[in-house]
Amino acid sequence: MKLAIGFNPVLSVKDSIRAAADAEKHGFDSLWMHESLYQRDVVTYISAMASATSRIRLGSGVINTFTRHPVTAATTFATLAELSGGRANLGLGVGSFPTIPLIGHRIFPVEETRPLRRLKEYVTVVKLIWEGGKVEFDGDFFQVHDLTMGFRAEGKIPLFIASLSPQTQAYAATVADGVILSPALNTVTGTKKMIENVKRGEERRGASVERASYMLTSLDRDPKKAAQAVRDYYFFAYQLAEVVRPEVLLPYGIDAEALRPLKEAWKRGDVAGAKKLIPDQAIEALTITGDGGHAESRLQEYAKAGVTLPISMPIGNIDYAIDALSRLT
Repeated sequence: MKLAIGFNPVLSVKDSIRAAADAEKHGFDSLWMHESLYQRDVVTYISAMASATSRIRLGSGVINTFTRHPVTAATTFATLAELSGGRANLGLGVGSFPTIPLIGHRIFPVEETRPLRRLKEYVTVVKLIWEGGKVEFDGDFFQVHDLTMGFRAEGKIPLFIASLSPQTQAYAATVADGVILSPALNTVTGTKKMIENVKRGEERRGASVERASYMLTSLDRDPKKAAQAVRDYYFFAYQLAEVVRPEVLLPYGIDAEALRPLKEAWKRGDVAGAKKLIPDQAIEALTITGDGGHAESRLQEYAKAGVTLPISMPIGNIDYAIDALSRLT
């Protein structure tokens, strides 16, 4: 099974170097780093990790269409491809809806902001720059005139597009090398629905693409400790309280009423209380949690749904998780 590792940008750069070297040693296909407006820079991460490894692919998961002009993204990742010997992957997304508005950009309502149009223009400019000729582009969001990249990109740079939108997932499959389906939490059923969107784009293109998906992963010899690590993780409580739609969890015996106490505690600012109210079924439904054997069976479920590149995001007993997952590569 082809597996990747992914991390939030909370690691120190030195820790990311160690993580990349460890992932390479254990046979993982690739390592992906999220980017955040207020955390460490993903380009710095990839540069450092590339210098400390020789085989593993390194990707942004993802940069957004607001904070870097597409010309800058194109030249940056062409430089990273040169540095890494062709191992850099550009993961691209529209933007983070909780944080992008903090720097003056709107994402909603999409009828006005047209995020798919913005993404299409961005991808077009990046690809034109990588082709190496003189670029002339006059779009609604981006304009480039009489510009040529001053060096040749080293080989083909893989492009991945991340989105939760059905239309964008289908579009991504027509132009990208891969689609990133989830930022970390999704059920098998939800993942399968997203892959149906990707398949529509693949049919139009006449070719398949990599179907990557981030998966929050907590593994331990003691499954109770693994589950507790998820329960203690701020991101999981936030997602249940603010992001995950209740209907997604209905097949797992969790309805909106079951989540109400958690959401009310969260709104009061009682984060510790909200964490205690997380249903066990939600952890099982949305994450890869348990021991190594359970992880294998869960990953197979996602593979059957159509995921071709699971990106495991380990928390808790990270060393055990990496060792257990490496046995599956």
